[in-house]
Amino acid sequence: MKENPEKFLPEKYPELPGSKPVERAVQKKLRAGEKGPQTKEARVEAYMERIEKILSSGNKISDERGWELLKNKLIKEFTIDADDPDSLAKIAYALYESEKKIAIEQGRGAEIEQLERETERQGGPFRRYKQSVREKQQVQKETLTEWLNYLKTNDAEYPMWFRYFTVRNLQKMGAWEKAKGEYSKRAPLTIAPFPELNPEALGFVYKALSSGLHKEDLTGEENKEKRQKLEQLTARKDFAKLYAFAQLETAGQLNKESLKGKWIKYHQRSNPHLLEQALRKKNTHWCTAEGSAPAHLQRGDFYAYYTQNPKTGQYTEPRIAIRMAGEQITEIRGIEAGQELEVAMAPALEEKLKEFGPKADAYRKKAADMKKMTELDNKSFGKDKKTGEETYLNPKLTKEELEFLYEINSPIEGFGYRKDPRIKELRSQRNPEKDMLIIFEATPDQIAKNFQEINENTKAYVGPLQEGIFERIQRLTPNLEHIYTSFPEGRIKRETIEIGGKSEKELEQDLEKAKINVFPSARDMMRNKDFTVSQNKEKTDLIPLKVRDLFPDNKVHATKEIYQRAQELGLELCPAEVGPNYRLQYQDQPLNEWLYIAMKQITARGGGQHVFELGHGVDGLRLLGRWAHPSSEWYPFYSFVFRLRKLKSSKT
Repeated sequence: MKENPEKFLPEKYPELPGSKPVERAVQKKLRAGEKGPQTKEARVEAYMERIEKILSSGNKISDERGWELLKNKLIKEFTIDADDPDSLAKIAYALYESEKKIAIEQGRGAEIEQLERETERQGGPFRRYKQSVREKQQVQKETLTEWLNYLKTNDAEYPMWFRYFTVRNLQKMGAWEKAKGEYSKRAPLTIAPFPELNPEALGFVYKALSSGLHKEDLTGEENKEKRQKLEQLTARKDFAKLYAFAQLETAGQLNKESLKGKWIKYHQRSNPHLLEQALRKKNTHWCTAEGSAPAHLQRGDFYAYYTQNPKTGQYTEPRIAIRMAGEQITEIRGIEAGQELEVAMAPALEEKLKEFGPKADAYRKKAADMKKMTELDNKSFGKDKKTGEETYLNPKLTKEELEFLYEINSPIEGFGYRKDPRIKELRSQRNPEKDMLIIFEATPDQIAKNFQEINENTKAYVGPLQEGIFERIQRLTPNLEHIYTSFPEGRIKRETIEIGGKSEKELEQDLEKAKINVFPSARDMMRNKDFTVSQNKEKTDLIPLKVRDLFPDNKVHATKEIYQRAQELGLELCPAEVGPNYRLQYQDQPLNEWLYIAMKQITARGGGQHVFELGHGVDGLRLLGRWAHPSSEWYPFYSFVFRLRKLKSSKT
């Protein structure tokens, strides 16, 4: 069976063409002066185009803000709500009942009374289970985020209709039931994590729906039953059962005994079937094995490192993949969980990367990080040769090693689409309070935990941002460089830049020379009479803060609230010229980071009140204007840049 992409979603979800989100997308096209879609298929297509603009990593106008909003909306909608007292109580009660039932079934009746006494001592029945509920909520967020991020970054492999179809079905998929070989149904209070992401199985599902049956694999009488089942599932567009079928069908065995291998190059626009056949049934979890090979080879060459199969002597076991787009490396994957590179494969990759010169620098950094992480892991854990059980060795780590582990200066990067789990595992074994003393080269009394503890000897502050805190820091310890709302995630950086001495025209010329993508809204702001520049050069200290740093309630807050709170802390609004000057001096901004200059709003194109926005998208560094009316609302993850308010007096 081969599906018609235009009709797929309207047929699967008859209510979709008339839904409010689709209607909003249609109205947006009409307001833009475009012809309104007339058919159900065209209406849904307009909606898909709208989502594509938000999600597409290859789209130069991709709106990362919109993506973050959409992702957070989906996470909130799909996961259990541990913040709602009623939901929390119901789930905690269910956990309690489940544990009680297991105890009865296993003949541990005496433990039931003990269990009930414990819950009473801890403040009432089921209280002890509430933390467990919050932990399960976090696991759900992490597993769902993995799916959402993967679907966004692999937008070239899958069209919008299929990604929409996938996400919509994830909301219905519960725990994997091994005996049945399928997924249970997810209910509002289901605590199971979302299904494991297997790109190879996902590729199988897409291929089945878009191109028809996997004829090359399911020929012959012995596969008749499988063919019939796949035909039925495809006809019903049953994603959950198709994905379960695909997981079983793509499962294979990879022989990892040998490290001896060789690289094979698949040239751009060569036969993708040869690549698919070499990877299929090897359990790599690479989507290239199931449907993505044509798209990959259309964009560039593909390199695969195969190790020798000891039984056959042939180089048939895929261990590393390098995907190209033209002359650029776009992806390197291994076969560990999350497509991470195996430690044993690092030497083979390092040798191969020499061929690519400076183009591979970013991947050499990943390789170096993985090597350091492996060294730390080996230093920290001992493994029993007989049982395989790991024991934490509580090693003494150097300042440099701790700075790396806690990602003080830069994030630890790997080759997979997941964060290296060893980071979390190793941190969980350590005492951050003691590690901070080494990292900050301080004694316990030199690390302040609240406003009152800050004094002339303070070397680090780790605590909430209280009223007047930045003014107190300036008066008592003006050179304090280590400021955290929480360690190590809540680091607050202090940036010093130079402003003044350049006209608006000179700033525009400098931005052009630096190849900054200056959007029309930013040009309008720089040419507005309210955009002024100082004649003399001066140094100014900037403090970037997330909304969640200002308001720990983790809620949405308006522009005027954000500005007011920053002033209470000892900060002030930036002069407008900070926008283009900071853009010119902040050249190493991470990809997909977005900063908003806290400033007096300037009218830009369309008449709205705007502030400068600094971004790094797929098209490079950007300077934009962003609507920021006093009542505009901002989510906790948004970041604003304030200026450190100069002291009027040196008195304490």
